[in-house]
Amino acid sequence: MKSISKEENVNIALVAKMAQVSQTTVSRVLNNSPLVKKETETRVREVINELGYAPSELARSLRINETKTVGVIISNIMGSFYTAVVRGIEDVASKRNYSIILCNTDDDPEKERRYLKELISRKVDGLIVSSAYMGADYYNIVGDQKIVFFDRRPNGDIQSKYDIVLVQNREGSRQAVTHLIEKGYKRIGIINGSVDSTTGRERLRGYEIALEENGMTVEPELIKTGDFLASNTYEDVMDLLVNQHCDALFATNDLILWGVLKAARALNKRIPEELGIVAFDDMEWRQFSNPRITSVKQPTYEIGATAMNLLLERIAGDMGDSREVILPVGLEIRESTLKGV
Repeated sequence: MKSISKEENVNIALVAKMAQVSQTTVSRVLNNSPLVKKETETRVREVINELGYAPSELARSLRINETKTVGVIISNIMGSFYTAVVRGIEDVASKRNYSIILCNTDDDPEKERRYLKELISRKVDGLIVSSAYMGADYYNIVGDQKIVFFDRRPNGDIQSKYDIVLVQNREGSRQAVTHLIEKGYKRIGIINGSVDSTTGRERLRGYEIALEENGMTVEPELIKTGDFLASNTYEDVMDLLVNQHCDALFATNDLILWGVLKAARALNKRIPEELGIVAFDDMEWRQFSNPRITSVKQPTYEIGATAMNLLLERIAGDMGDSREVILPVGLEIRESTLKGV
């Protein structure tokens, strides 16, 4: 083989020159085309190996109209739930040579709309979204863009257009509140996020079902709804404990739980003797709190991994019907509800 000077750039033109073929032939070899004769392919690959040529992924992406990027839109990057979900997304994406662009909406519909338009303008290959607003007209914004929703189901007919990954929100809440009732707690309050979201609405319904199944009255004054960023949790908990005399509380996510614990400590409530606590999500720190917190464990990492795998199938050309995947949850019983033990 002819020696290569240090000044020569190793590119497809040089590979073609050294292998004495056209650049088109080199491109066909790189893309495993069956149109290239075996002996020609062998010669070209020998030159590629000798030169240490690595084709530009960007150039390849431009040729096949792919960017190898995926947009991920979440509501709160500070929430440990989303941290775990994004890790699942990124791990699967990385194995397939995809990069992610992460956007944080703070549950602001206008920020979400702006990010959607920006990501589409960047020609991402697909989107994974935790919806900030149930009433958003996503189809009008993204059209036929490949998109997977997770954690929150979008409104209306859009459900039949896009894939969705959820967990057993209603059943998990039902189990949590039923457990409190079985442990002898009588006045059980709930501190919930927005009921405009799938998560908030279904977790509230699970709370109500548990009370109804056990012959207890659903009292509106024991239900606090706000947002999953826990903006007013401390004040809500103080009202439930001081004015409504609750002896147990159900926090519907990790951030809300922090507010519950802060208020309980301010009032010197003994857990679980004076106050039982159960919460949705099961972040690792809960196993080391004192007392440890009874929690509804949801498969956060698997939510992200499942969403990314669904999106990859769509990117690869799957044109089948939309899918709704509902992952199981489980109740992890710990000391925060074990009154009298």
